[in-house]
Amino acid sequence: MRSGITRLALVAATTAALVGGLFVAVGHAANNSEQVVFSGTGFGNFAGTPSPFGFWIWCEATSTNPYQGNCAGSMYFYALGLVKHVGGDNAITEPQDGQYVITISSRDGSVGCTLINTPPITQGPTNTVSASCSAPGGGGTSTNAVVHATGP
Repeated sequence: MRSGITRLALVAATTAALVGGLFVAVGHAANNSEQVVFSGTGFGNFAGTPSPFGFWIWCEATSTNPYQGNCAGSMYFYALGLVKHVGGDNAITEPQDGQYVITISSRDGSVGCTLINTPPITQGPTNTVSASCSAPGGGGTSTNAVVHATGP
């Protein structure tokens, strides 16, 4: 009987130590990353054609992991029938607090744009993001964009 109690005590102590260690590890937040998302639709002139356009782009802005500075997402230009996956390495900067500049392109070169938000960031689809594109050449503005920044 004493052997069973000793085993039970050992199992309980081991479980407590493991669970305690798990909670400590989960609660530790030294490796947080700042992530930024731009999402919206707007209107502009691209390749000499007036067109609605849209974007959804996610970036790892500040981090200690290998994805630091990387961006990925998509853009479309409705009147041109152009929809592309876009991305870039070292593609995001923050020139001032709450303002982000994202420079992305498609692999085939048919899209190459720089998007910049107007600070301060507001909640919901209430932000302004301007797009300036070398391909398709032109630019436009979204006044209903969601700009979301999380992290440190």
